[in-house]
Amino acid sequence: MAYQPIVAHVDTDVIRFSHGVIDLWMRPQRTIKACYGVPRTSSSSRTGNGDAGVDSNGDVTMAGASSSDVPRSEWLVGDALDEALGADGEERIEVRWPFVEVAGKQDWEGREFVLLHMYALLNVQPSNNTAPLLLIPPAAPPSFPLPDQALYCQMVFENLNAPQLCLLPSPLAALWALNAVTGAALHIGRNTSEVSIVVDSVVRYECVKSVNLGQADCEAHLDALLMADDILNTELLSAAGVDNWTDGQKEKLVKEIRQFIFAECTGDDIEVPVAKGGAKAVVIIAAQPEEEDAFDVAKKLTADAIPQAAAAASHKSKKAQAAAAATAASKASAAADAAAAAAAADVIMVTIPSLPEKEIPVGPVRHRLCEPLLMGKTRGGDTVWEALGRAVESSSLNINERLQIWDAIAVTGDMARFKSFPTSLVTYLSPFLLTSTELPSDQQPGRVRLLSIPDYVANFKGATSDLAPFLGASMIAKVAFSESQGKHSISKVDYNLHGPAAIYGIWQQE
Repeated sequence: MAYQPIVAHVDTDVIRFSHGVIDLWMRPQRTIKACYGVPRTSSSSRTGNGDAGVDSNGDVTMAGASSSDVPRSEWLVGDALDEALGADGEERIEVRWPFVEVAGKQDWEGREFVLLHMYALLNVQPSNNTAPLLLIPPAAPPSFPLPDQALYCQMVFENLNAPQLCLLPSPLAALWALNAVTGAALHIGRNTSEVSIVVDSVVRYECVKSVNLGQADCEAHLDALLMADDILNTELLSAAGVDNWTDGQKEKLVKEIRQFIFAECTGDDIEVPVAKGGAKAVVIIAAQPEEEDAFDVAKKLTADAIPQAAAAASHKSKKAQAAAAATAASKASAAADAAAAAAAADVIMVTIPSLPEKEIPVGPVRHRLCEPLLMGKTRGGDTVWEALGRAVESSSLNINERLQIWDAIAVTGDMARFKSFPTSLVTYLSPFLLTSTELPSDQQPGRVRLLSIPDYVANFKGATSDLAPFLGASMIAKVAFSESQGKHSISKVDYNLHGPAAIYGIWQQE
């Protein structure tokens, strides 16, 4: 490998990337939002161009590219977009997410624009590009059709001018990083979530399940919870120095609090509640060798549901019974006071741009931000754990494959940054498991194993699984561009000979 490759994990909402691969895999050098902004005009709505062609600058324009009367030179991306939006520019700037398919249309011109910004941040000029590119496209849409692969190939070689290209499916990269070749990868996207099944390093696209739930639903839910929090309302009124709210004033402050929580409070500040009243299940957290015994979720799920023995008839005098009742009431009151004190102490202090000198306390309501994913947007609505169960129970999988898959569950996407979310998620899977691990069965699993990044990956120790696809890509980059058979990448020579269809022979040869 003559030149150091660029490794880019493109998600629907963020892009993680680095230039160069070393023996000790490094975390992403940069993480940027996978969006760009266009000044709003009367005719700047996104439409499809139709067929591929060449624009006035000589660049290749592919089918589905965004069309706008606004010159490309006026588009905003990265820090310039953040500054424009920070100055109350949401009404003047239309934010577009090119890696999210809208009404069956894909914004290829926007994808190229964002990836060119990535190259600029790495100080790589497409006109003199000598860096091979390992690209992980978004997990959504759930399938990765050959026409999309060809369009990525066309964009990379003709507009980014990369000398070599390797396309790697996101669920495959995630599982490899988590030390598994068979398992289920749940990806929480911006508006949708997908469950992909991998068996022996082959993505089984016929088993993919998608649900219309994502991070945007969690953000909207948390906004609603914060708006309805009376204690927070009092604190905000005091911090803002007003008696009543003007139109949109409280909504702006709540939005800034939510943005702070999603950006800064992904560790121990958020404790997503586990499932209640579930059947007995054993959940093993992988990559934790110091804990030899499996974590028994049943004790946590059913502790309050275990029937208690009936109280025996008392033979004490009425005076003694009254004294005992008074003692019990006193203890119960003390326990209630302790619980109230714990709830009062369960606060975090946040700072927001609108009130930079104030610290705003946010209470336990923040722990409920993942409820749309785990309980549905409406009562009885679909959930991500039900989609996970449907994917594993697909009819095209045999019993042995299902048992292996339940033993390797991965959670990716930006929501995986919340450390307590994956652990809470797997406790909801108990309906798919045996009610007791002591019952022998070769037809139904008795446990679920949640994958995490192994501790022996030094630079990723303690990292959450949202970085798993990038780590898997870094591993593959060490060999994909150096092996001589060309089974894992294609070169510019291959593209010149076969065109975009050259990508068809890569992963299909495995």
